[in-house]
Amino acid sequence: MSTKAGNDLFRRFASKEMTKLTLSQYYTAGRHLLKQRNSSDGGLSAFRLTAGFLHRELPVRIGQTVIGLKENPSPYDIRQVPQFKALMDNYTDDLSLLADRTPAPSTPATTEQFVDTLRRLKSRSKANMRLLAQGLRELSWAINSQDTRIVPSFLRPNTVRQRAQTCGGPHYYSSTLAYPDLSAPMAYLAPSGKMEMTDPAQWTQGSVQPDGEAKYQSFGAVPSVPQQWAPNKVCSEFCDEASCRNPRLWINDGTQQCAENQTRRFFDWLYSMNLGTQLLIEDHVAILDYGHNLVQIIQPLDIATRAAHDASQICERHYGFPAPVVKIIAPKSGVTTTYVPHHLYSMLFQLVKNALRATVEHHKNRRSAFPVIKLVMSSGDEDVSFKVSDEGGGIPLSQVDAIWSYLETTKGPADASEPLPSTIEKRNALSSITFMQRAIDLPLFGEGDGLPMVRQIARYFGGDLDLVSMEGVGTDAYLHLSRSRNAMEPGLNLHTLLESSMPVSEPARPSSASTLA
Repeated sequence: MSTKAGNDLFRRFASKEMTKLTLSQYYTAGRHLLKQRNSSDGGLSAFRLTAGFLHRELPVRIGQTVIGLKENPSPYDIRQVPQFKALMDNYTDDLSLLADRTPAPSTPATTEQFVDTLRRLKSRSKANMRLLAQGLRELSWAINSQDTRIVPSFLRPNTVRQRAQTCGGPHYYSSTLAYPDLSAPMAYLAPSGKMEMTDPAQWTQGSVQPDGEAKYQSFGAVPSVPQQWAPNKVCSEFCDEASCRNPRLWINDGTQQCAENQTRRFFDWLYSMNLGTQLLIEDHVAILDYGHNLVQIIQPLDIATRAAHDASQICERHYGFPAPVVKIIAPKSGVTTTYVPHHLYSMLFQLVKNALRATVEHHKNRRSAFPVIKLVMSSGDEDVSFKVSDEGGGIPLSQVDAIWSYLETTKGPADASEPLPSTIEKRNALSSITFMQRAIDLPLFGEGDGLPMVRQIARYFGGDLDLVSMEGVGTDAYLHLSRSRNAMEPGLNLHTLLESSMPVSEPARPSSASTLA
């Protein structure tokens, strides 16, 4: 597809917003289609109504995903990563397939053609998710190796050291400790060590003298040293990351920490867009081809039991000796709720797998009598909650924030020769039918969803994932699912994401979203 044709295609969807759906809408539509599946035409007549919605909605979601990748709100130039380039090409082709090569499903013939398109999109999802995972690994490697094509100069070690020497401390940062709104009064860390409110014109500049003492002098202009991105209101009004507010949690300095947080917000959005698009496609394909819908009334305890069993088997296979015992505690064992079964399975599977690994590694001198891992399920009026508790040594406070980073990985950089999935793997990839069967074949670590993705799955329909860790003891993971069937897909759209992003000051990148609107 030519650049002009691609831009024309994007222009049709750049200004549109996705339609947010609820669990109830997924479940009700799915049950209706299942009832009509045994009709003479296999349910295609009933499907034509929902197919018309999908034909309008999927291009909006995929189109905004492409625009988000092209615009790249992250400070790192992900467009230089080959896997992300291939991902953009794949999504562009998916968008062209839907918008230009598949007619609206208005007749039995065009409805059948649209169903075939959905099957093709579903078969590509594994390849796209694998490219995304490989791209993140490659991006992490590029950042660690300071690849000049991808890492901007102000985030490289020499600039960070120079910034630290020039500033003599973090007193340039606002109460959210990075990217202050330079047009408004703000809190700052005074030389006395106290947080004070001041006008930018009254800030003091620090410098380190030869004797090692910090000296401060007043100046009448806003300092340019700490301002690495163009001034905006992001961290003073938008960013509520704990790591931005607490200087103890900074990786190196506030600029690098906010670069990490900005990157995380982008990939949170990207994964959410992929999750919703994939759920829409797979739900309808599962109904027509396999006779079940993905959003179901489930018994969470049954799924938790299976996830714990499969994670234990993987642990035993990896280490070669019996895994720590996973004790399941459920005061209300018969609880039901409406949810996506393989989403819950994947989340609990990952949490238990992490707890097993931490326990074995922390008590590596043992081969038996490991501390018990507890998986507790509780149900209230609003939530179904799980707690996975281990005695795996815990995590220092300074490292907790890195748990949620997409750039932290237990596997090495992507191998350019690493093959893409076979045709059969693509066809079955990440579907609810095969996910729980294939999960047991995963290694103990380096594959799977990872905690950032698990948290996005939990948040997608109003839940959440939290970790509380005590260094030297262990970690408690709290997974919450909303019991409300009116829980809606997240509302952060592309324009909100781009408006909250921070363009680098060297050089400014044009906004494709605003250009195409």
